[in-house]
Amino acid sequence: MSQLQNGRAPLRVAVRATYPSVRAGLRAMLGAELGFSLVDEGSSDDDADVTVVDLDEGSNDETWPAGPAVLLGGSPAEFAGLSDTGVVPRAYLLKESTGAEIAAAVRAVALGLVVLDPAVAARLPRFPVGVSEAIPEPGPLTNRELDVLRLVAQGLPNKAIALQLGISEHTVKFHVGTVLGKLNAASRTEAVALAVRAGLLPL
Repeated sequence: MSQLQNGRAPLRVAVRATYPSVRAGLRAMLGAELGFSLVDEGSSDDDADVTVVDLDEGSNDETWPAGPAVLLGGSPAEFAGLSDTGVVPRAYLLKESTGAEIAAAVRAVALGLVVLDPAVAARLPRFPVGVSEAIPEPGPLTNRELDVLRLVAQGLPNKAIALQLGISEHTVKFHVGTVLGKLNAASRTEAVALAVRAGLLPL
């Protein structure tokens, strides 16, 4: 679909999948959505507003798009494993998600929101393993810390965050460390997930 919807340009959506049959299925599913314009398979991800990525054994963080993406994974455990790679996905759904759910995630990600499959969100601990719930709640995040957290949720590295906020990379590292401490998070991925559950980042 390439026509304008309600006066707005269509969302440019790219699809990545190792297997041609899966790729074709996703393209057919998303191509039927109003307001979506599928990017040609040979085009760069820079031409897309959002990329839908089907994760499998051949997927790795080096081949994932740097921009906004909706990752389709096999299980909540796979999402937990992403923290080991340093990847902070903007959206993670299970492979059995319906076309409507994937399309909704694409639209949400394009608006800068974070989307997690309910099965994934339900398994996120409120506190890291070994931390007692009797520990007092951490202090509130400052506006600058929230700014940094929002950009972390977009998957941006410290250098890119520094450029966007007009501060030094050292200052960004300081804010990220403070955010992790206040949220009792062990990684950037966990910090984003906990922030979503706490209502600090919109779903």
